[in-house]
Amino acid sequence: MTLAEWATYKLRAARTLGRMARWLSNWREVWSAYRAARPMPPLRFRSGLVLHHGPDDSPVALLHEIFGEGHYTRHVGGRLEGVMIDLGANIGAVTVDWARRSRNLRVHAYEPNPSTNGVLRRNVEANGLGACVTVHDEAVGRAAGELGLWTNINSMAVTGYGESPPMPGAVRANVPLIDLNEVVARAGGGPVALLKMDIEGAEADALEGATPATLARITRVILEYHDVRCPGAARRCRTVLERAGFRCRVRRLNAENGLIYARR
Repeated sequence: MTLAEWATYKLRAARTLGRMARWLSNWREVWSAYRAARPMPPLRFRSGLVLHHGPDDSPVALLHEIFGEGHYTRHVGGRLEGVMIDLGANIGAVTVDWARRSRNLRVHAYEPNPSTNGVLRRNVEANGLGACVTVHDEAVGRAAGELGLWTNINSMAVTGYGESPPMPGAVRANVPLIDLNEVVARAGGGPVALLKMDIEGAEADALEGATPATLARITRVILEYHDVRCPGAARRCRTVLERAGFRCRVRRLNAENGLIYARR
């Protein structure tokens, strides 16, 4: 390891420790397990939120992205009321965070990976949010049908895009697929206060499959684009959103991934 690599490693470790200490009441237990590469206990937040996770999940990455970096709270302002849709809910970090902070919010959370969906449901119940969160097990794309999902890998890398496995050991599993029109209709037909999308390459297809009437019912969108999974996804998403009357702000995370914040 070079001196520069060592310094980067130490900086990242210090940032992780700092965020654990800031956000978690059991940060000592979590940090000890993390440093020793042992299975970590559930993340217990100082706010009272608890986040269970499984062997294929990445709770520390979620701590950084959702709580440390605030990927899905930036540029929203205040609390949300009404309906939120969480596409690619994973184990529920965004869902339970928003549902706990905005008690007048009804969340529809979609997670197609069966094992991850089970952890999502556990977190909804563990945080007492069963009355305001509805969990769905479909993938969302351009049109209804079936999707071959690469599973049996890190849950944050599960995708239906790519002919070759994204990681060693990945296994194809067929899951039900619906479109964004059905998602919004199920949520009551609008208005939708926030549409969050982190669907590993399907974001452009999902938006392009939505009718103008569906898009008109959405007030805000926060999505992660994955040009690495679907080349041109960021450009295609912005085109759909801007044509539908949204103002877009792009935050690049790296050369091929980033976030789009869109609002009317």
